[in-house]
Amino acid sequence: MKKIRAVVIDDEYLNRDLISQIVVKISDNYVIIGQAEDVESGFELIQSVEPDVVFLDIKMPDGTGFDLLKQFPNPGFEVVFITGFDEYAIKAFEFNALDYILKPIDQSKLTKTLIKVQDRIFRKEVSSNHLKDIVLQYNGGNVISKIPVHFKDKVYLINIDDIISIQTHEGYTLFVINNDKNKFVSSKQLADYEFIIGSFPNFIRLNKSVYVNINFVNNYTKGQVCEVTLTNNTSFEVSRRKKAEILEILDRKMED
Repeated sequence: MKKIRAVVIDDEYLNRDLISQIVVKISDNYVIIGQAEDVESGFELIQSVEPDVVFLDIKMPDGTGFDLLKQFPNPGFEVVFITGFDEYAIKAFEFNALDYILKPIDQSKLTKTLIKVQDRIFRKEVSSNHLKDIVLQYNGGNVISKIPVHFKDKVYLINIDDIISIQTHEGYTLFVINNDKNKFVSSKQLADYEFIIGSFPNFIRLNKSVYVNINFVNNYTKGQVCEVTLTNNTSFEVSRRKKAEILEILDRKMED
């Protein structure tokens, strides 16, 4: 059986060495053919040895793993991200169906990841398009600045700042976009997007089924029934439980 050729790119020597040792210990189908410590040397290494899989650190002295991947528009290799415990980053990887391992190394998680990667390589599957998506999304601050939404036969990368509202709609999630006649529908549930939305302070949850972007709020009422009207003339009722919180946020926004 042909060996899977792997490289490890991490700025810490001990991490590189540990990952290299654990990988070949777990599976004799893998062979480590090179190591690199930063983006520049990692790029040169991948170019020269053309690995089947890259174990890639996210934060390095001269940039990030995403900066490295941007130099390979159509990567012919699998990628397993190496990350410290960052709940947001981990959820982003899971959301985009990407492989990752945590520092310190979790051997049980790594074992499962190696099996998944090995299976894809031996079946000669093309690397997931989600890898390209997340590289395009990365903006240096958040791992996600765009949301990939399947619409008809395409996947659209929607700028989060352009979203007017996100709501549950007939068992799906409906995205309404500023200056766009299309309403994008995702088969994912609203709850699947909450970790993304929650990291952007301009989104507020009005009730259990609706988030709105406060930058597109046109007006709101303060009566017994509190309603928020957006710039596209859509109105949503605020739940009684959240009324005081939402009014405080909106009042503060209007004062700015």
